[in-house]
Amino acid sequence: MPLKFVLVFSFLALWNSTKAQPDTLEINYGSDLLSGEFIKDYTNKWKVTFIDALGNSTPNKIWTDYGQVIKLDGKKYFHRVQDLYDPNMNLQDTWINMVEHKSLVPVSFSTLNPSGGFLHYQFDGDKITGRTNKIKEGEVTEINIELEEKIYDWNLYGMLLVGLPLEEGLVAKMPFYAEQLKGLNWITVSVEDEIQMNLPNGKTTQTWKVNTDQGLTFWLSKEEPYVIRLELQLQNDARLVWETI
Repeated sequence: MPLKFVLVFSFLALWNSTKAQPDTLEINYGSDLLSGEFIKDYTNKWKVTFIDALGNSTPNKIWTDYGQVIKLDGKKYFHRVQDLYDPNMNLQDTWINMVEHKSLVPVSFSTLNPSGGFLHYQFDGDKITGRTNKIKEGEVTEINIELEEKIYDWNLYGMLLVGLPLEEGLVAKMPFYAEQLKGLNWITVSVEDEIQMNLPNGKTTQTWKVNTDQGLTFWLSKEEPYVIRLELQLQNDARLVWETI
């Protein structure tokens, strides 16, 4: 092949490759691009399995998820309660989220455990206040955090991402705060493809496989129970898998 054609084809391949790279959509606080308005009351339950690098499976947890749309002072909120149990159904932890229903802007987040440990956040744009006794056992610590910009609550996990305009090829990032990471962070997500998945009730639902840079991959639906499956990548090629049951 003549050199000039090689150069032309090389240029076209590079141009197409560059053209195919999707722009990253920035979802700022209160953005109209993120909406939970479609979310309805639901109940969900996952079995969590630990899978090692050789594919051996071990029951890890049972995780229940209850979501409800409530109205307070004329305004709608999405209220979510998750209970984490060991495989023998001994309660280990409870997580409680409240966000504005339409915007998914965070209002509060709490965790409680049977031994008396607790954490409570109250969100106000770029400010987080609250209390916890998890830093030093038996000692209550006041929380007062001010960030560089207004954030979402990553403790909502899949029920935050399900509010994105899910479509194949979407890449988006959004600001968040989570106690494990401290400070202002950005989560980047990409929608890989659409998949029809079977539900335990025999129905099928359309899901989007959503990858994150936080080690979690979700299979999300715009219909209840919304978070159908998720995987957390661990060290040494091990993983935790949540499956709706």
